[in-house]
Amino acid sequence: MSRSYKLRGEKNFQWRGMDVSRIENLSDIVFALVLALAATQSIPQSFDELTGLWRDALSLAACFGLIIFLWRTHHVFFRRYDLQDSVVNTLNAVLLFLLLAYIYPLMFMTEFVVNLYTGGFSAESPPSSVLSYTQVKWLYLIYGGFFAAVFGLFALLYAHALRHADEIGLDTRERVYTRYEVEFAIGVLALSILIIACAFALPTALSPFVGMAYSLMGLVAWVCGMRAESRLTPEET
Repeated sequence: MSRSYKLRGEKNFQWRGMDVSRIENLSDIVFALVLALAATQSIPQSFDELTGLWRDALSLAACFGLIIFLWRTHHVFFRRYDLQDSVVNTLNAVLLFLLLAYIYPLMFMTEFVVNLYTGGFSAESPPSSVLSYTQVKWLYLIYGGFFAAVFGLFALLYAHALRHADEIGLDTRERVYTRYEVEFAIGVLALSILIIACAFALPTALSPFVGMAYSLMGLVAWVCGMRAESRLTPEET
């Protein structure tokens, strides 16, 4: 593998899509628009409002991190496979729609969590005035559904690339790690569905804590990575 690919941080893949396509241009515009919407804040009208902007910054950082994570996953897919057929175009369009549709709900979620854990609420304006315990399970349905849908789309994209491995020219290692991407996306999808189910099944007082199970994404990635390495011969590792 040439040095130019290694400089791009892709240990297991050769990048094929070296030119930015129209579909990627459109996608980058949508990602940029989503980031701009996430950063939109009202101008502070007092010093107290100004000093309270740090909570908005934390909320923005959470949204920014998630959007950049999704952007990078999207970006490396097109760099690795350079697929631009009708299936990819359709799945990509659905993904972009989900990002646009969910940016304000994501901002609501991050702002609520930041205010909850940094004392942003008061006796006059308690957390229950924004979100009640009985509504938490529905919140998990909304956001868990978003995660499930997004990673379901990534699973379909990578599965599509795997089906066309011969035409793309993937070597053994690339095929194994393409399968890894499929399994990881399916794992996050399954985890999201499990979290939604737990939010509805557990007592109301416990349902707010089921979101911590998303920390298991690291475990899902580790298990899928171990499975991928086990498929390679010693010469290929």
